[in-house]
Parts: sequence; structure tokens; C-alpha cells
Amino acid sequence: MEFFYDGQVRRYITQTIRVFSNFVVKYGDGTLVRVPVMYGDADRQVASIIRQNSENKVNSIPRISVYVSSFALDRERLSDSSYVGKIHVRERGTQVDSVPGSPTYGEIIYNQDNGRNYTVERLMPTPFKLTMKVDIWTASTEQKLQLLEQILVLFNPSLELQTTDNYIDWTSLSVLNLNDIAWDSRTVPVGNDTPISVATITVDSPVWISPPAKVKHLGVITKIITSIQQGSTTSGTYIDGLGSDPTPPTTTLSTMLEKIVTVAGNNNIEVMGSSVLLLNPHESVYPNEPTPDPAPVRQGVPLSWQEFLINSGGTYVAGSSMIYLEQPNGSYVVGTFAINPLDETKLSVNWNPDSLSSNTGIDSTGKIDTAVGYDAAGSYRPNSTGTFDAIINPLTYNPGEVSAGTRYLLVDDIGNINNTHPATEWGTLVAYANDIIEWTGSAWRVVFSHSHFTETMVWQTNIYTGVQYLWNGVSWVKSYEGEYTADQWKLVL
Repeated sequence: MEFFYDGQVRRYITQTIRVFSNFVVKYGDGTLVRVPVMYGDADRQVASIIRQNSENKVNSIPRISVYVSSFALDRERLSDSSYVGKIHVRERGTQVDSVPGSPTYGEIIYNQDNGRNYTVERLMPTPFKLTMKVDIWTASTEQKLQLLEQILVLFNPSLELQTTDNYIDWTSLSVLNLNDIAWDSRTVPVGNDTPISVATITVDSPVWISPPAKVKHLGVITKIITSIQQGSTTSGTYIDGLGSDPTPPTTTLSTMLEKIVTVAGNNNIEVMGSSVLLLNPHESVYPNEPTPDPAPVRQGVPLSWQEFLINSGGTYVAGSSMIYLEQPNGSYVVGTFAINPLDETKLSVNWNPDSLSSNTGIDSTGKIDTAVGYDAAGSYRPNSTGTFDAIINPLTYNPGEVSAGTRYLLVDDIGNINNTHPATEWGTLVAYANDIIEWTGSAWRVVFSHSHFTETMVWQTNIYTGVQYLWNGVSWVKSYEGEYTADQWKLVL
């Protein structure tokens, strides 16, 4: 279970302290002085700090302290714990203020349009009873009466508390009940000791502790997935009630015959770095797979994202609307987008780096992090086994002096099986295009041989450019760039 803390009880205590922080006493010279209020937690360190680490320090008065005396489950207010309260919320639309000279020029402001829609599902909270004591420290009976008359008039019979201004929070309202008043902490006779007079008010409040709410964004259905599965086929010799079929079925209910994906618009997209192009249903780009080379080129007529979003049925909010790209491993790369103001055929996307697939660790023996015996600690680059330093052509690049653990992704072959004439810079290295090589401090060797990973996806990041690449079993491609069919991407407006 994920840890959850929202400071709900703290808010009740804070609001109670605020109730008692607005009272004053009148001194003999006629001046009004606000009485300080503190949370009187029975903490030895706090007490030592208040007394300035001295036993001879006396607390100043008048003063009010509030502290919790008990906190218990309120069984009388228990309700159905499985109840879920739903509320539908519609935001106001927003836009960028484009009026020159306006105080909010260039900022996002509200307009009269409809914004995003949400459904909030709230689980039944658990009721508790919070009891607190309020100690009123005074120097005289006159001060005590002044404070008590200001405080007690508020309880008739209780005082309403509001812990938050969020109207969706159904536990934000509570009350503060007055239970008891202890006039003085001293007893008669006083004797030689002169302790400070403390009057104590006992109050309680019915509080709630709520589990996290589920917030759903209401959108427009743009994709319908229809799965057609085959029923179970038996041998024909099974008689109901007389045992199991001796011949196992040839197919099961999980056998997928066909999967039909219906998408509104049926448009593909091409992702190139922070830009996304909208493609016609039968349009493509060339080349259709991203490579470390320059970006591919559109082969059809440009399409306007502005027109597409108008017809999508949602409300586009620049910098807030989101795009999701489905990856081969089933995860999604997520980013917020805005239409490029200079070219409405492109979306400018701010990709969330946390949504990218994790890099695949490769140790110096060539094992990936899912293999038995993988040893990152024993690698020449233990803290960066999911990266390489650059993409190079070994036939034209001279590595020079490098440190142990330096890695390169090759775009051409180097050496051969005989290697009778090895290259001076690479020694006896034999490697091929798409391999990753590493310098051990004395020699170059292959740590990723692409021919051994024809059915395994491997993610690596180029440290030099910061671009993440994916080995798809055939070639290295930029991990999330390329063409996405209509069922592999979606927008959340």
C-alpha cells in the first residue's frame, strides 16, 4: 500500500488554535494587548527551547496554550464503509490574455467557455472524536475574566469550524463543542508558593479522516476495441456429471481470433523530437522508421491540428492538454502539448522524462539487467550501465585517449574474423554495425552484440545528445519517435 498523509487532523488542530488567537487583555494604562497562543505539545525539547535551556526562565503571561488530550474512534457516527459519493465538476475555460496593456497580459485567465469535466469519487471517511484542552495563563483574576468573557460568548452552544475551502471536500465543515471549564489550577490555601493561575477549557470536535479520492477526467470516446475470441472445443465424448473430458480442448476462451480497433478520425501521427505531425489515414513519411540520421520527410498534404482539435469534441488547453504514445512494452510516453503558433500542422510537446522507458543496464561482461549473473557493480561504469557516450563510425573516428568504461555505438563494421591487419586505433577489435563497444583501460571489446538480441528490446541513452534509443531486434531507433498508427496514440483534452 502506498503511504498517504494529507495533514487532515493537523488542520482541525490549526483551526482550533486560530479560534483562540484573536483575544486581547486590557492593561492598567488602557492599552489592549493580543494574547499569544501556542500549541502546548508535551515535548521535552520544545519545553527546553521555550525556557531558553534554563530552569530559571519563567514563561510570560498572559498566554493561551492548546493541546490534544485524547483522540478516539467515534463509533456512534460510523457509516457504511463501502459507500462512494460521486460528484461531477466542470471547470471554467481558460485562455491566454492577449490584450496589450492588460495587468494579466500573457498570463492564463478564465473566460466564459466550458473547461475540463471531472468525476470525483469520494470514499466514506472514518469518524473520530478529537478532544483538546485550552489552558489560559493569567496574572490576575481580572485578566482571566476578560479572556473568558470573550471566549465563552462564542459557544452557543458550539462554534463552527471550516478546515478547507475546497467545496468538494465533504469533511471540511465541523464544530467545536464546549464540554467543561476548570476555573483555576490552584487550591486554597495558597501558602508560600505562588503558581501561575491557569483556567482550563475542554473542547471537542467531531473529525473525519478521509482516504484518497479518485478523480476521473471526463472525455470523448475516440477509440473502441472489439475483441473476438474463440469458444472452447471439446472431444465430443464428455457427458455432463460423469467426469472430465479425457481429451483437452483444442482452444480456450483466451484464444484471440481478431482484434478490431475503431478510432475517431483514424489519423496516424509522426513524432520527431518535440514535434508531432498529423498524418492522413493512408499517408506515411520517408523513411518510416526513425534512425540516428536527420528527421524523416512527410509524403502527403499537411493537416491542421487546430481543425482536428475543434472536431475532436474536447476542450484544448495549451500547455495543459496531454498526448499519450503507446510503446511496444505496453507503457505510455506522456507529454503536454500546444499548437505551434508558427505552424499549426505541428504540435509542440513537452515530454515527461519520467514516462520514458527505463534504460536497460548492460554490464561489462555483456549481460543485460534481466539476465542471470548481471553485475553492474563490477562494471567499468557501474552508475551508468544504461548509457553510451556517442554514436561513431569506427572507420573514420579516432577515439584517442579515453577513460575506462567509455562506450560507443557503432554505425559500421570494424575488423574481421581473421583481423590480419588490425586498425591502429582499435587494436584487435572485431565488431559490427549496431554493436556497443567499451574501453577496459587496455583494450576495446564488445559489450552489446546486436546479433544476440533479435527478440529482446533494449533501451540506451546517448549521453552526448541526451536522446534515448531502442533496439527493436532489427535496428536502433529513437525510443519514442517515429510513426504511430491511430490506435497507438491518444489525446486528453
